Amino acid sequence: MTPCLTPRHSSGIYTRGLGGVKNAMPPMPPGKQKQLLRYKERYAALKAKLQDIGFICRGSTQTRYTLCGKGICRCHEDPAYRHGPYHYWTRKARGKTVGLLLTEAELSVYSAWIENHRTLDHILREMRRVSARALALKTGRKAP
Repeated sequence: MTPCLTPRHSSGIYTRGLGGVKNAMPPMPPGKQKQLLRYKERYAALKAKLQDIGFICRGSTQTRYTLCGKGICRCHEDPAYRHGPYHYWTRKARGKTVGLLLTEAELSVYSAWIENHRTLDHILREMRRVSARALALKTGRKAP
């Protein structure tokens, strides 16, 4: 069947299509259908993992031991006597790095939520990868 121009909208915009062909995709061989089923199962498992993720927070935490401004303090002579620990949460806000001093209790909450965010990113990357492979299998084209 040859492509023809058909009106797509009432606005009179014409698009090139296959003129009345509802499903232009050829049927998939059984081997590819099994592979597509495996991709669907993997995708469903990844979606189920998303439900287990709690609150999320971007950024990172770090602990610092610092030197004070007093020249006679022993923190200048021996690193074991530096002041701290001081816990910080850093993140990007409007293109700039922003930091916040945290208490011990806040550190555990922020660390858990940051780990949740990293887990979410990992799951989403895997979902995109599985989707790209399924799309390539379904269409016969390699993913860009």
